[in-house]
Amino acid sequence: MRRMTGILVVMALVAAVGPASAGKLGFVDAEKVVMQVQEGQAKVKELAAWAEGQQKTVEAAAAVVTDIRQQIAKQRSIASPETLDRLGRDELAARRSFEDAKRNFEREVSAKQEEYLAEVAIKVGTVASDYGKANGFDAILVLKGQPIIYVAEEADLTEIVIRLYNQRFPLK
Repeated sequence: MRRMTGILVVMALVAAVGPASAGKLGFVDAEKVVMQVQEGQAKVKELAAWAEGQQKTVEAAAAVVTDIRQQIAKQRSIASPETLDRLGRDELAARRSFEDAKRNFEREVSAKQEEYLAEVAIKVGTVASDYGKANGFDAILVLKGQPIIYVAEEADLTEIVIRLYNQRFPLK
């Protein structure tokens, strides 16, 4: 509730002061830039290739769970209680192994994504900053990073930053 009141107060102050004191602002959808510049697209392909190999480990663990479950289904009416108990323990262990592999894969993908795209994100910031300085912007903000109600089309610098990035950092 206090946060909402604070936001309303800020909005009222901005409206009262008016555009005369507002500087030239620009906005960049940094996530879109990172994903659409040539270098970012290449990094995403590298990440996908890496993930494909890792995904096979997770799929193999899932296949073991499926195989054991099929064995249990086939043996349910003919196997001894001891055999069914052993298969149940095997299935539980396989399921835990699969869940561990899946969690590890998700963590590794997240870490690799940061690793692969961090350099591109830093360069995006540099390109946007340089463009802002060269074109008289008082600030360039990350679109989607703040709760923004309205952004004029001419204030959205995303496509400009994508074009400038690809010019400045062409793929080799």
